[in-house]
Amino acid sequence: MAIKHAALAGILAGLVLSQPVAAADLGGGPRRTIKDAPLPYAPSYTWTGLYIGSHAGYAWSDVDWQFALTPGVATDHTGSGGLLGAQIGYNVQAGQFVFGIEADISSAWLDGSTPCPGAGFSCEHSVNWLASLRGRAGIAVNANRTLLYVTAGGAWADVEYAAVSTATGAPFGTGVSETHSGWVGGAGLEHMLAPNITARVEYLYYGFEGAAAPAGALGAGAAGLDLTTQTIRFGLNLKF
Repeated sequence: MAIKHAALAGILAGLVLSQPVAAADLGGGPRRTIKDAPLPYAPSYTWTGLYIGSHAGYAWSDVDWQFALTPGVATDHTGSGGLLGAQIGYNVQAGQFVFGIEADISSAWLDGSTPCPGAGFSCEHSVNWLASLRGRAGIAVNANRTLLYVTAGGAWADVEYAAVSTATGAPFGTGVSETHSGWVGGAGLEHMLAPNITARVEYLYYGFEGAAAPAGALGAGAAGLDLTTQTIRFGLNLKF
């Protein structure tokens, strides 16, 4: 009886020990740990490439009127209004640094007025559009998704100037329509909402060359016109 029990125990031990060998022969093996599991796909974020987009914002203007017949009399005033426009640009990224170029144009509803030196007249201006061609340089942070940048370049603005009777609304003289040229500089923050969609907020300051109005256009004598503008803009871009 004891011999039979010993034989049975030997058979069972042999069966148990043979299981790993059988599993190996069938292609089985140790299971992967969670650490060895493949990582989920993560999209790649890069600022290199062409982009187009649109923007909206608000602007403030400051105009200094200098009338030849009333030297030393301050006739400056501010204006304000909305902006709506579009931009196109191209970026190149090297490490964390991003360099690019951008062109933009904005329709403007930017108006202001002040009493003229001549009694009974209001000196008025209206900015119709703003445009610029700028370089950009910045640094990518936040796992490459956020860009902090500065920007500067050339700028243009189309502006209408008029002296208008406060009693009748009739203009004095011909008025002046001027396309100013100058410079623009500012800074902004842009963030990738997705690998090909970005949102931004940006501040720009524009300084323009002065314009000259001949005698009879805005008053009996000649006048000089100096314009500066500031904008805050919010934009969305599609990157290719």
